[in-house]
Amino acid sequence: MAASVGRGPPGSATARIPEIDPSEAHRAMTTDNPHTDVLLFFNPAEARELDALVDRIIPGEPGSPGASEAGVLRYIDQGLAGFLRDLQTTYRRGLLELGELARRSGRGRFADLDIPTRERIVADLDRIGREDPDDFTGQFFRIVREHTVQGFFGDPAYGGNTDLAGWRLVGFPGAQWSYTPDQMQPGFDASRIPMFTVSDLYRRLGDHR
Repeated sequence: MAASVGRGPPGSATARIPEIDPSEAHRAMTTDNPHTDVLLFFNPAEARELDALVDRIIPGEPGSPGASEAGVLRYIDQGLAGFLRDLQTTYRRGLLELGELARRSGRGRFADLDIPTRERIVADLDRIGREDPDDFTGQFFRIVREHTVQGFFGDPAYGGNTDLAGWRLVGFPGAQWSYTPDQMQPGFDASRIPMFTVSDLYRRLGDHR
């Protein structure tokens, strides 16, 4: 199956994720209620398509949530409404072309395909994205994959990593003020350290003022 639909770089943006100052990113993307399901950029149809795509990039399994369950869609949606807004056109066009690939497979939308067919499309996009820097759809997939990883493993304040799913998967203790010498030793089991988010640290800081 040939996944290529469009040529040329993804709109005015390239597959390179822009360099963003962390403090700016935090201010731009966090909200008082980061886990709201209200869409800030995508329409419901686009959100359904993207959620089905990220679900195949980091799929879940019993007892281990994947990208969809961890709120990666919400992370990307909030980002595109904020400091990633230069990629809005890229996402809109990319999701349209993903739908075209789905129609070639006999269904109207990517989210309506069975899982094996979705996985074949994702594998094809992954290959083309690595092999052809001028293929729009392949480079769009690389952007989505990068954002999926960010949303799955980033701090929940940015909208993803619901219930600390990404951190629990790899045993990462999250945001910490510091580590003890013992905790810095090779082989230390970091899962023994209580997990904290950035919001937890700000809250604790406020409690001590």
